[in-house]
Amino acid sequence: MIKLLLKYAPNSVLDAVNAISLAELDSRGLIVWADATPLEPHSENSAFSLASRFTEVTPDNILEIFKTIAQIYTNYGDCLALKYLMELSAEYFGLIGVE
Repeated sequence: MIKLLLKYAPNSVLDAVNAISLAELDSRGLIVWADATPLEPHSENSAFSLASRFTEVTPDNILEIFKTIAQIYTNYGDCLALKYLMELSAEYFGLIGVE
């Protein structure tokens, strides 16, 4: 039911929910705020090579995607390849809509 409500809620409502959720996670100390340094081109290419194997999340590849997310985060930190896989995962779980 919550997914359905969020799917049809106006963007202003979603922005408010996101802000409250982010504030709550931060107050509980569940977010690590850090300045991410840009990756060297070679590292960015390596991270992207890992992520580019996936174009969608399915029940068959979800475990492999989670492993790849962990590997990219561990080796390269917060980078575009990580954001790409996180977005694919969020779409799969219905946390964000596909436009």
